[in-house]
Amino acid sequence: MAGEQPETIVEEREEFMVPLTTDPNPTLRTAHFLKPSLASINQQPLFKPPSLSSPLTDFEPGEWPLKLVFTGWIDPQKNWKTWVDQMHPQHQSTWRKAGINEAIMCSTYKTRRNHDLFWGLAERWCPSTNSFIFPWGETTITLEDIIVLGGFSVIGEPVSKPLETTELMKLEENLLKLLTQLKKTLKSCHQEWMKRFMGKGSELEHIAFLFLWLSRYVFGQKFPNTIGGNLLSVAIHLARGTRLALGPAVLASIYRDLSLLKETIIASTELRMDGSDGDILSLTLQAPLRLVQVWAWERFPGLRPEPNAMNHGEPRIARWHGLKRLKIENVRMVLDSAQDCFQWRPYATTVSNWSFPKFYIEKEEWMVVDSYLDQELQSFAQCLRVCELVGIDCIELYLPHRVAMQFGIDQDLPCTVTKSHESPETAWSNYGKPIWNAKLYVPSRLFEGDVTTQYLSWWKQSTWPSQAAFTGVIRQPRSLRRSRRSLWGSTVKKEVDDNAEVPPGFLHKYNMVYPRTSESYLRSSKGKKGDNDGDVPPGFGHRSNLIHQIEKTMQNEAVPRGSEGAAEAANESDVYNTPKMNDNEGQNRSYKAVEIPGLELEARISRLERVIAELKAERLAARLTSITKQ
Repeated sequence: MAGEQPETIVEEREEFMVPLTTDPNPTLRTAHFLKPSLASINQQPLFKPPSLSSPLTDFEPGEWPLKLVFTGWIDPQKNWKTWVDQMHPQHQSTWRKAGINEAIMCSTYKTRRNHDLFWGLAERWCPSTNSFIFPWGETTITLEDIIVLGGFSVIGEPVSKPLETTELMKLEENLLKLLTQLKKTLKSCHQEWMKRFMGKGSELEHIAFLFLWLSRYVFGQKFPNTIGGNLLSVAIHLARGTRLALGPAVLASIYRDLSLLKETIIASTELRMDGSDGDILSLTLQAPLRLVQVWAWERFPGLRPEPNAMNHGEPRIARWHGLKRLKIENVRMVLDSAQDCFQWRPYATTVSNWSFPKFYIEKEEWMVVDSYLDQELQSFAQCLRVCELVGIDCIELYLPHRVAMQFGIDQDLPCTVTKSHESPETAWSNYGKPIWNAKLYVPSRLFEGDVTTQYLSWWKQSTWPSQAAFTGVIRQPRSLRRSRRSLWGSTVKKEVDDNAEVPPGFLHKYNMVYPRTSESYLRSSKGKKGDNDGDVPPGFGHRSNLIHQIEKTMQNEAVPRGSEGAAEAANESDVYNTPKMNDNEGQNRSYKAVEIPGLELEARISRLERVIAELKAERLAARLTSITKQ
């Protein structure tokens, strides 16, 4: 309609704002918020009394009667990189057109699994909001992470797009017949599929290549080492250069599997509490969950190994290729005390030989989303919209308005959004709805968002454990806005009440809900329980040489330092892993142990850092004055 105001994805208004990690005097300023917020629809948050207590912290992960199979987190197979290198020169332009070039390159890198970190994150997952709930705030893996870390496109046609010509349908039929024959005669379908097609130099090889890539590295199958016939039409479309929105489908599968894992953990804990000896719950995780671990490494400096140096042109995930996991003595404590060192915008910082996406700009700007806007900026607009993600076999809520600070946008009270329970076609039509002529606010990459005073007040009314439980963990002052955060920050836990409606369904600290009982993912079977020796606790994460040297100088209690131990296994059979059983990564490893008083040392280091920074600034000012006088 003529004269109609354009839609706004981000709303702008004046509010009293405060940093999330501290409680200083509020500042009245112009702030930006993702829709929908409670202020925009005049809705008030509701609070519910706690009704259940959590048994999760009563056990270490190694004590859960749980067996996991990771079919979506498999190392690159032998000769896979060779095949990628052979196909790349000929098909690179097609891959770029289809939006999969970087995603294919990402599949050549290996990410070693860190179970301790993975369980720590899974405990804090809330299926109702598809987010991680920590005492200091709410975070999640978003479409932005899927773009940057996975290389997947979030715009394009749906993955369910049917084949539209007789020629393509006949091609699909012939390949399905071949796949059926191979399944009957071969033990290793992935390897034999590669041997059959690699080096043939035809369009059929290209489709077969993409078919294997989708089945092994994008959408894992129910059974290990199998190829999913439902992905063949997707491979054919991609081989023809059709851009498909793989990103939302990948993220939907990650949300689905994290929720299934959380609910299975609760069920296994209940088994343990009931004393059901011999009962083991089995769960197959098909999503590319390595992206969750890399997401955590990017954002929790104290939990990650030292990143690799990147070569020019490599994808971001190359930073984490092949790195040995760190063993953490108490992952729960590190995650829950990470508020001052959590990296809300890790991709906005400079990394050598890595180019920023176009939506990380130096100066904030309002833009109009239209057909002339760059595809990367269109993708950023898609990352900010509340919607439902349509996967291969699931539909999941996507709620970026709950984690606005991850996009460099301020956080207000988020209103509750519920699943529509519509058909995949309806859900996709809403996701893919054109957003032309919408006003898009793109923040400066150097900006760090704040929260409204009402958000901070609401969050602090939650009922997390009291601060007395963390005696010895000290509060650090927040780093200056727009400056690099300390890598060694540690803080007192916020007192939060998780019985608030936000996150809805999060009825107590670890979201006690009754688990799903889908036969596809969860089954109870008789089995022998594993030995608990050597399980958690491992060591306490990465410590810099600076900390080690100052420890000696101050003559504090020595921190035992162990050898790295034997190399981790990297074969196909390692897809079967449990918190304890069959985990052959780092069995003979020595661990570092850091006690709570050691965190006081980190606070001293943080203060020393600030003093050094001030001295450097004074020295630079003196030099400039000297030059001016000359």
